[in-house]
Amino acid sequence: MAVLKEGEPIPHLWAVGDATGKMMLAHAASGQGVVAVENICGREKMIDYRSIPAAAFTHPEISYVGLTEPQARELGEKEGFTVATAKTYFKGNSKALAEGETEGMAKVVYRKDTGELLGVHIIGIHASDLIQEAANAISERRSVQTLAFNIHAHPTLSEILDEAFKRAEAEVAA
Repeated sequence: MAVLKEGEPIPHLWAVGDATGKMMLAHAASGQGVVAVENICGREKMIDYRSIPAAAFTHPEISYVGLTEPQARELGEKEGFTVATAKTYFKGNSKALAEGETEGMAKVVYRKDTGELLGVHIIGIHASDLIQEAANAISERRSVQTLAFNIHAHPTLSEILDEAFKRAEAEVAA
């Protein structure tokens, strides 16, 4: 990515990682490096920062991707759409019960009109692994109507997101 001086690109100067002032995550820097090389080679690429997941390796784990509910509502006010959310809880998940790790929840943030997934927040066992499905969906601008019909293996923790997408889809359909 080109470094900017007073809003203007500086030719032949590239930066990745913390120097960009964007997401200070190792995997974001790695992606920036790949995109920088692609652009240096004349293959124009952009990074969709909204689709880069983040995780905290606490107990329980915390992960998120996309917009927070307040950020989504602010965007909705600016662009003229309504935001909705749906939540599910680990305490009802068979795999979480078997693991003895039922603390936690998943929250999806989406556009009420189109169902586009805007953000996902997960607190619970393996949240850092579970967030990638949501990151891919946000990258592809998928809707909860589509995501609700993906089939997840049972019993798995990924059913936390499956249930959240189904709850959101039911609201959009109502």
